[in-house]
Amino acid sequence: MSHVRLICILREPEGLMALALSEKGEDAGLLRLPLHTLSENEVPGRTALLGAWESLARARGATAETLTRVLQVLLTTEPGDGTPPPGLEHPWLEPPPAPHRRTAAHPRGYRGTLHQPPKRPQPEALDVRPHLLHRRTLGALLEPLRPHVTEAVRQLEEEGYSRERLERVAVALASPARADVALAYHHGLLDTRGAELPASFIRLGALLSRGPERGFSRLLALRGRLAIDTDPAVLTAAARLLLRWGPEQGLPWLEVAAQLGPETQVELLTELVKPGVTPFSADRYDLQFEAFATRRASWRWDYLRGLGAGLPSDYLLSGFRLLAAHGLDASLSMHLPSAAGPVPEECLDALFVHLLPETRGHWALPSLWSLCGELPGFAELLTSVPWMSLTPEAAYALVTLLSTLGWYSLEGRPERLRWWSMARRLLPALLEQLSRTPASHQRRCVEMMCRLVANGESPWEVSSYLVPTSLALAGRVCRPPFSGDNRLAYVLEALVKHPDPRVRERLLAAPERSFLRFDECCAREDLATLAGKGMEWLVEHDVGLVLDAFESCPETLARTARLLGTLWRHEALPLLAEFARHPLVREDPFQLPPEQLAVLLREHCVGGVESPLPRKARLALEEGRELPPGQWARALRVASTQRTRLRLQVLARRVLERLRGRMQADTKDERVRHALQMANLVHDNRRALRRLLARYFEGERDFIEHHPVSRAWFARHPRVERESWLKGVVLRREVPGLGEVTLSLEQDALEALRLGTHVGSCLGLNGICDYSAAAVVLDINKRVLYARDSRGRVVARQLLAISDDDKLVPFKVYPESCPQALQSVFLDYDLAFAETLGLPLSDGPEEPEVENVLSSCFWHDGAWELGAPG
Repeated sequence: MSHVRLICILREPEGLMALALSEKGEDAGLLRLPLHTLSENEVPGRTALLGAWESLARARGATAETLTRVLQVLLTTEPGDGTPPPGLEHPWLEPPPAPHRRTAAHPRGYRGTLHQPPKRPQPEALDVRPHLLHRRTLGALLEPLRPHVTEAVRQLEEEGYSRERLERVAVALASPARADVALAYHHGLLDTRGAELPASFIRLGALLSRGPERGFSRLLALRGRLAIDTDPAVLTAAARLLLRWGPEQGLPWLEVAAQLGPETQVELLTELVKPGVTPFSADRYDLQFEAFATRRASWRWDYLRGLGAGLPSDYLLSGFRLLAAHGLDASLSMHLPSAAGPVPEECLDALFVHLLPETRGHWALPSLWSLCGELPGFAELLTSVPWMSLTPEAAYALVTLLSTLGWYSLEGRPERLRWWSMARRLLPALLEQLSRTPASHQRRCVEMMCRLVANGESPWEVSSYLVPTSLALAGRVCRPPFSGDNRLAYVLEALVKHPDPRVRERLLAAPERSFLRFDECCAREDLATLAGKGMEWLVEHDVGLVLDAFESCPETLARTARLLGTLWRHEALPLLAEFARHPLVREDPFQLPPEQLAVLLREHCVGGVESPLPRKARLALEEGRELPPGQWARALRVASTQRTRLRLQVLARRVLERLRGRMQADTKDERVRHALQMANLVHDNRRALRRLLARYFEGERDFIEHHPVSRAWFARHPRVERESWLKGVVLRREVPGLGEVTLSLEQDALEALRLGTHVGSCLGLNGICDYSAAAVVLDINKRVLYARDSRGRVVARQLLAISDDDKLVPFKVYPESCPQALQSVFLDYDLAFAETLGLPLSDGPEEPEVENVLSSCFWHDGAWELGAPG
């Protein structure tokens, strides 16, 4: 019974049945449960009621006891749905025989112990329960019992029934119209309307018995408008509302629902009892909302949830007007503020029209609308921003920046208001900077401020120096020839936020070449994130080394930081501590005698670490020849300018050694470095990938092809010809703008592992789906198709697979900017390859099942819609 709630108890031919409301999953709705199957805790008074019901199965005459039990049943139950049994006649209840008359001669009413008078005739035991099921037969039952009303009322009062209400029962029994005693007792209804009411109203009225005195009369007034007796769903929804909210709060909502159409009544009553809606007064509901409810059904729940949270209806309606005006189906309930405020609808309308269609995220308007209520003065700030003077991209970025004020969960509103105070100080300075920023780089300027000020571990925790430093940096890099994308802030964040003003001054005074080189190294977001992690740890370890490198060798710094960011923090910090003890780092090697310097350089300038000495000096040291003092001094001066580069190369080598572990890998090979980095970054498929790489570096290049699991896969798919699938075909075509392009299946596992990195997709290094790149090289049923130009560079790629039902599945062609002419060549290849294999070609957007052979997981983004643009 934990998942059901009692509405009333019904008198049925089968016995007393509990009419309950189920709230459990698919069984939600009205249930009939035998009363005897429920406990006293579940239905208080259940034992006494069942006892009264059973006693009426053996009623002996029209006595006060019989009437008492009849009234006990009538006052605690409702009529059922059954029909009167055929031939049910008047019960003809006889009163019990009168006692023997006492006389003076026989004061005890009989003549003595020797005399045996005839036995008095006793009324026959009669089951009167069938007469309680219907109004017609009930009247016949009550007729001979009326003389005992006074005694029955007294007995019921002793059992705890209300004396005042029992007096109404007595009036009902004495009335010529024979009013319904239950309606008289519970609701004071003493006229004949009770005999005309549908059972649905009477049963719902049972939930009003403990509510306001005239609650049932108010319910009756809704008859004809509230579809309780014609639509079972309305009855169920109304019962659930009264049970959840109680009669005092629930009844006014039934009156609101009665003003709506029958199909809308269920919607309103159902949404009111959904989780998240806090009970509130029905008079706060504005029927103007109904115009919005027809646009999106879920908005009703948003509206009710907002009213339950205490927000004014006018404020909520302003949000729906904004959404409706721009055809959005976003939810407001995800953005409900703790307070309400003015909403500049005209300003927001113009702003949203100004944004590009592809940037009109469903979150933007609800977020700004929410902040208008949450933050005092936010509406005035919105109207003060010259939105039309910003590019649409910059305007969208500024909306994102402001929306961060509502993105994070805070312990209380005061904390958010403190953030708001910081944002109000930032915005004028940012707008002034934007006025000096070329339109092509306005978006980048705003995104840099968003990253440096509003995001991170402590968003909007703005130090006094952070805003001016960030704006000064934006002034340097938010203009041509820098790119318009903001990834530079990820990498330089640790320097911008450094507490030492000398660090920030050196950063801002660095040569433009340094910023440009770093900007080029941050062209890809996933790789920029790695570089940002590495820069954070390097700055924490030795900020002087970082600044020296940023000024003198920014490319080396960016590559080393990106490589270091491949490690996890618990790996990187000990490695940096060990790096600090390296002989070339611990002291200045160029202050050592030539013999010691030669030994150090000979030992450590290997594996990607280049000697900083000029060629002549390097050869002289290697051959043991002495150089004239002047030449040696000049060589040391030249070499000392490469000290920082040398140390970064040493660090990069240590990182690669850590990534390589015990594997015999040549880290000079770019493919090897990429594979080692990916093997350290992936979570899923990591163990299998490292096993594959270990075998690969041992020379077992066909490890996957001959793996028992791969052979078993071929055995399960005899239609797939092994050699054709593994070798594929080669297709050469002239493509406008690219020249001759060659399409072929990649045979090298390390090169295939770069399928995402080559094109910048989520399967690339540090991508969110990098595990899928591992799955491609682990599973024999997956192959990588590369398109290379005449110089051997990868210009596009496609993933091919064999489905469980032996179809060739081509996936989407990447990069997404791949020209249509080249995509057509990929389609030609897919058709030719399918013909060679003798397999049908799967067409999207279906997702044919593709097995994980050796991998544990793989991201399946659906088959390519053949010939459709990426």
